[in-house]
Amino acid sequence: MTVTVRTLLPHRPLLIISLGILAACASDPISDNTRPEQTVTETSMPAAVGELDIILQQAAQTDGPEAQILLMEAAADALDNGDSEVAAQLLEAVDTRPLSGQLQARQLLLQARLALARNDTATAAQLLEQQQDVSQLPTDTRIAFMRGRADLYLTLNQYLAAARELTRVAPMLPASEQGENIDSIWQILSAAPEESLNAQRNIIDSYELRGWIDLVTVVNAREDNIEEQVEAVNRWQARWTQHRAAGRLPESLAYTVQLIRDKPQRIALMVPLAEAAGQAVAEGFLAAYYEAVAQQQQVPDVTVIDTSGVVDVLPLYQQAVEASVDLVVGPLRKESVRQLQQQASLQIPTLALNYGDEGVINPAGFYQFGLAPEDEIRQIARLAAMAGHQSAALLTPAGPEYQRFREFFTLQWQQQNGRVTSSATYGGPGSYSDTIRQLLNIDASEARAERLLSVLPRQDMEFIPRRRQDTDFIFMQGNPSEGRQLKSTLGFHFAGDLPVFAMPSIFNGEFNAVANRDLNDVIFIDAPWMLGTADPAHRQAQQTWPGAPAAVQRLRAMGVDAFRLHARTGQLANFPETRIQGVTGMLHMRADGSIARDLVVAQFDDNVPQIIPAEQLME
Repeated sequence: MTVTVRTLLPHRPLLIISLGILAACASDPISDNTRPEQTVTETSMPAAVGELDIILQQAAQTDGPEAQILLMEAAADALDNGDSEVAAQLLEAVDTRPLSGQLQARQLLLQARLALARNDTATAAQLLEQQQDVSQLPTDTRIAFMRGRADLYLTLNQYLAAARELTRVAPMLPASEQGENIDSIWQILSAAPEESLNAQRNIIDSYELRGWIDLVTVVNAREDNIEEQVEAVNRWQARWTQHRAAGRLPESLAYTVQLIRDKPQRIALMVPLAEAAGQAVAEGFLAAYYEAVAQQQQVPDVTVIDTSGVVDVLPLYQQAVEASVDLVVGPLRKESVRQLQQQASLQIPTLALNYGDEGVINPAGFYQFGLAPEDEIRQIARLAAMAGHQSAALLTPAGPEYQRFREFFTLQWQQQNGRVTSSATYGGPGSYSDTIRQLLNIDASEARAERLLSVLPRQDMEFIPRRRQDTDFIFMQGNPSEGRQLKSTLGFHFAGDLPVFAMPSIFNGEFNAVANRDLNDVIFIDAPWMLGTADPAHRQAQQTWPGAPAAVQRLRAMGVDAFRLHARTGQLANFPETRIQGVTGMLHMRADGSIARDLVVAQFDDNVPQIIPAEQLME
């Protein structure tokens, strides 16, 4: 196994779990063993705002539970269409007194969905806990209710609670549905951050759930070593012989045996070694390579192709093809990625280290992986919504690139039913106070005070500026130095209580209170590599290249994941629901072949970052 450095010149996706009982019962009449006369056939009733009065009139003209069913059908349609206020009025009109147990269960899930639509995650969580005993419901209703509750738990990032619901569903399912249920449970647990599973361990209440947790633990512990992972799964099957998954592993996990057979034997790494970014990626890639060698893993032969100063990457790519490599990793520059993306076909599977243009039909076997800030912005918007926030203020540096980020955050936040109340940009340190005053509308408050003082006779009036009160949190971009000063300035201007959600750039990788002073309570996301991962490649990189800036460390982490993905792209492509724990985040593949990341959630406590479960934000 060799590493050569050369300078070359010119399945089936899983079915989506039902989000409510409505879909499960749509094809059959609703029945209740205690009330046979209440059998009703459900119909679809749109819940547009203009039709609300008509629906209410129809319900008023209908007797018994049929009227309540009509209201709930319309409320479900309204929620599907994003009309949460219409849904709220419809559900408020539901009279729960004549409802049977199964209809009460349906109404409960609709109320929980409504709370989520309003970003009221605390209420949603409380509603989901109200009906733990569903044993008296008909079997079909029980299955639908528990699947719906699992989906809602998943929306709340309560992974273990969601998996628990599906383990409870399993005994009620026919043999033909067991495999799909096993795949769904694995999909949930393999996507769960470790800190989230640890935070909910008190709800583990069965042999099945304990077995699942043991399986996800042994698999995650060997994510970087496919051979050891397969052996660990075999040992797990021997221990948990009565577990449902022992005889039928999740499909994506069983596929790891195929990965061993299909691993690339020769790889070309194409990066610009003369540039800091290219050098950092190559360092991480080779650190992971040599760590795999130290663990006696089977590793491919690697040829490093230097693309420094190259405008047209296609001739170098063709030389990699002629060298009979099995996989190309790279290029790194966005323009070079676009050149490959625009080809009608590629002769070799390619894992580009950046993202090309969206909306382009990519050639087969073309995958993209990088540190996209768009992934980070999407996740922050989701986290803020989970925390129950509804209105945001945006605080970023000036410049066209940051303008693009502000627009992207606004779009993502609106998709979470949130609104942006204000936006401001800053330049140098001297502008921070003016920027915060603009962001919080303090200038307007002072202007109103001046107008009052100009017409009132009393000149000894005391005025305390008042910030705007219609903002729930601040989305902030900045480096640690900027973040410290901005956070302090927010406190000076009466906004120290506003939650702040920040991008990874807020953290410089140092775990000491001096380096992170004045950042207390700031919530941010970052790569596991930056937040104290125990990955052996991390220790080797830190020993070999100590004292690197945070940006370089994140690029090294990207190189580590790029090496480890060389054997996993087929698994991610064939099983889009698969999640792989990388050192840059939890990785999964989108339909267009791009690999997305979910980062670790952290918060500064005593000026030191602490990893926290995402669901803690709901408290």
